[in-house]
Amino acid sequence: MYKIVIFFSLFTTSIFSATSQQVDQYMSTTHSDRELIEIEQMFSNLSNTMDLSDDNISNQITLDYQIYLGKHISEDEMEELLAIYRNPVMQQYINEMDIIDIPEDEMENFLLTLKEEPLSTERQDVIDELLKTIVNEDLLLEFYESMMQRYTIKDNNDTNRNKEKKNTTTKKPSEEAKRFLDIIKKGIEQELLYGTQVLSLDEIKKVNEIMKSSVVSKARKVEDKAIIEIMNNFIKQIISEPKEVEKK
Repeated sequence: MYKIVIFFSLFTTSIFSATSQQVDQYMSTTHSDRELIEIEQMFSNLSNTMDLSDDNISNQITLDYQIYLGKHISEDEMEELLAIYRNPVMQQYINEMDIIDIPEDEMENFLLTLKEEPLSTERQDVIDELLKTIVNEDLLLEFYESMMQRYTIKDNNDTNRNKEKKNTTTKKPSEEAKRFLDIIKKGIEQELLYGTQVLSLDEIKKVNEIMKSSVVSKARKVEDKAIIEIMNNFIKQIISEPKEVEKK
């Protein structure tokens, strides 16, 4: 009976998982496919710099990301997400927030203009609220810890230490981690200010309301977790490669 229950659970999970077609549509609609291209390029550059042996390391990123999303988001949830993100307001928000390679002087001039002509208090408050909605500090700190593994793992006790870190929920972030978090939040805030300048106050409120919905919140967490897992896998390769060289 126990085996039957397990089989049924696995069977139903596979049936109701998001399809690869849904995931592709989701990534295209939310522009997360473009973000992955940037991440792939970053990992590819790191691989070349460190002379890693795996030439396909960046090509695996998108596939791993798609598989992770399909595994953790159901078919019904994905349909709901697609309907939400195809909303005209969300499409306008996504298109305006598709900020890639903005000239530094353009952003500086924009921020300078904001200092001279500050936003209304209500608009600033709504943007601040949206910032809190879209920034998951816990996941950002977890992402930071993943990146820092490259520099903190040095001996055979690393695995145990990492397990302790994951199990210590009350551990306070280091000053370096806090600085990393502040830098990321500041960058996202500036992008929000720049990207939402053409949106009305009501439209920004609508975006914030949608981003707070349970299904969107879950999807964003899944996406963040997918990136963290990809980063962890990449870090493991970085760590293991030098050890193989040392043995020679």
